[in-house]
Amino acid sequence: MPRTFRVGIVGFGVAGASAAYLLARDGHKVTLLERAIDVGPIGAGVLLQCSGQEVLRHLGVLDHVLAHAAPIEELYARQLRSGRTLIRTRYSDYAPDYRAYGVHRGVLFNALRALVNTQKVDVRLGCAIVNRENTPLGEVLLLDANGSKHGPFDCVICGDGSRSHLRDVFGFKATITKYDHGTLWVTAPGTGVPGKLLQVVRGNRSLLGLLPIGDGLVSLYWGVPVREFDAVKARGLDALKQEIAAFCPEAAPVLDFLHDYDQLISTTYQHVHMRRWHDGRVLFIGDAAHAMSPHLGQGANIALVDTWRLAACLRTADAPVSAFTAFRKQQRAYVSYYATVTWMLSPFFQSDWRILGWGRDIALPLMPWIPFVKRQMLLTVTGLKGGFLKGRMEV
Repeated sequence: MPRTFRVGIVGFGVAGASAAYLLARDGHKVTLLERAIDVGPIGAGVLLQCSGQEVLRHLGVLDHVLAHAAPIEELYARQLRSGRTLIRTRYSDYAPDYRAYGVHRGVLFNALRALVNTQKVDVRLGCAIVNRENTPLGEVLLLDANGSKHGPFDCVICGDGSRSHLRDVFGFKATITKYDHGTLWVTAPGTGVPGKLLQVVRGNRSLLGLLPIGDGLVSLYWGVPVREFDAVKARGLDALKQEIAAFCPEAAPVLDFLHDYDQLISTTYQHVHMRRWHDGRVLFIGDAAHAMSPHLGQGANIALVDTWRLAACLRTADAPVSAFTAFRKQQRAYVSYYATVTWMLSPFFQSDWRILGWGRDIALPLMPWIPFVKRQMLLTVTGLKGGFLKGRMEV
């Protein structure tokens, strides 16, 4: 019979919630710790790729999520000055019934939170974990900011996001690179361009996206160098709206909704690389282990795949360390592929190196004409590419 473990999970986000549900469902004794005193639907739209859809289907909540989502049949990008199509990636070119979905992050979170509520998960809010202790038996105690101890746990799963402070506290080294460009985003009533994630680019300094996310909502994001956030705000909302309107006429309904600069949320990104994800008792998953820029729209999807595979490894393990080792082996090629491709792709869309924008405009429209390259591009955007030397990944 498979063993069951006492599991502490830090972070009540996509990774933490899905891990808590799966592990509790398998009979593990799960405690979920979250620093916020209240959790709720926050954030903008996310792109639910085919990989994430497969996990949600296994969890039994896909139909509910899709009822509040917008189908995305293609990724379409055009150049501002020429109006020329930069890329048009149709999911159906990979398989007839394939598509992505734009969905509000709150819809996804609420579906996962509802799953957690169906299990005997000990949810502790307002617990900011600041350190760990090991018992003489090798178990883990977690210490919060109020001096309380939680545990002991046989293992701890850290899913506390890209800016996790526990990496350093728990003795893990991570290479963190902050991107020079971020985004201003807003979610508003509207449909965007139905069936499309529309992007408009001017070189690689300016980028606008419109993502329909269902329930009559659309997310708009406007790429801005981080150093210019303050200057954009100082110029005023009217100047920004005029610039966006000239950039993308399809954004007009969102701009009509936008009447206060504080409706915009400024977001920065960083690339996180951890050579070591676990130490036998503590494991990092999701953005805490491998945060990436959003240019391939894979973050939430990879987090879901992380938790699905981790649960499978713990289901058959005789000790946490063997499960963590098996999990790392399964996910290494998959995560490394997406992390590397995202890292290489991002400067071609947002950076100060103009030559990269010129090269992108020449090469990207030509790449899909090569059948093998087109196939690999499609497999990549679906979230199902198993690695550099691997084909389709089965969830």
